[in-house]
Amino acid sequence: MITTPDYNNCIVNFSNSILKFYGLKPNHPTMTAVDRILAKNFRNVVVIILDGLGMDTINHHLQPDDFLRRNLKAGITSVFPSSTTPGLTSFETAKMPIEHGWLGETMFFRQEYKIVNCFDNTLKDSSEPAGFFYLADYYLPNEKMDEKLSKIGKVQVNRISPIGKNPFAKIDSIVARVKRVCSSKWKTFTFAYCDEPFVTMKEKGAYHPDNTQLVKILNEKMEVLSNSLTDSAILITSTHGITDVENIMLSKDKEIVEMLQFPISMESRAVSFYVKPEFKDDFRQKFEAKYGKDFILYSKDEVDQKKLFGAGEPNQNITGIGDFIAIATEEKAFIWDENSPSKICACGGLTDKEVSVPLIIVEKEGKKTIQFERRH
Repeated sequence: MITTPDYNNCIVNFSNSILKFYGLKPNHPTMTAVDRILAKNFRNVVVIILDGLGMDTINHHLQPDDFLRRNLKAGITSVFPSSTTPGLTSFETAKMPIEHGWLGETMFFRQEYKIVNCFDNTLKDSSEPAGFFYLADYYLPNEKMDEKLSKIGKVQVNRISPIGKNPFAKIDSIVARVKRVCSSKWKTFTFAYCDEPFVTMKEKGAYHPDNTQLVKILNEKMEVLSNSLTDSAILITSTHGITDVENIMLSKDKEIVEMLQFPISMESRAVSFYVKPEFKDDFRQKFEAKYGKDFILYSKDEVDQKKLFGAGEPNQNITGIGDFIAIATEEKAFIWDENSPSKICACGGLTDKEVSVPLIIVEKEGKKTIQFERRH
């Protein structure tokens, strides 16, 4: 069963609510549940992304009376592809993937004729640097939400993440930092990104017993953090969910490989194909005959018509969509060759396990003190 993103009830609408609350023009419709919480004007607004913590993960690893499930307000959706690179970028920019252009973990940049890992600027399936500068940042620059809020000076803004400057990688470090910044006398907005449980789940599988322990630890950390705060709204979600997969090494399929201009890119479960001009009429027939049971294949025109990457003005520098995109609907993932990391579980497809993510909201009342806005 295919589950497509609801672009009126997704993580982008969540972040547009934040823009609107702080007086910035939203790029897309906002989310009513988030608008209502923010309207209560808590001194601290804390937004936490627990990467990979989809609805399926919460329901499998936690009990109904556990903190995160107890405070679950609704199920919302990720974007397409339902994975970290487009999901985190969409949330942080309050834009759809079609607008910001970060469409997957790896992308083909026609400007350099390279397939590049967007976040770490290495060549696909390699540790070799893609260039002397970060190609994704250079060709697809985007201003993040925390950067916009810092400019207007209405609130003390904090960003806590293992990605970028001053990384905080472990959950204990992230929790300690959130506590510290929320002890400020000023109004604060804090965005915190944690790469768990996704990092561990990728190594062990979505339903491994060790992941139950990990998710319970994350649950406990969020409860301890919540109990330590006053006059605060804590909003927790994820960029995507995850599913166990079986790998298909595409380089072994000589018939399909012969039709391609170069290796596959984007995500293992949302795969971009650049097809040689002479094979474009035959590619769909050959691909669907072999893989149509597990993947749905769309041409670039069909992707545009269906607005799979969301509504909005397409980024003029996008070159990563390709001629066709194959999207997983079953538990399969494409890898390119023996140099490609094998996957136990993955994300990016159009299944409910990957697309559905939680909206968790905790309200902590406390003594409200009026402070002048902090100006920068």
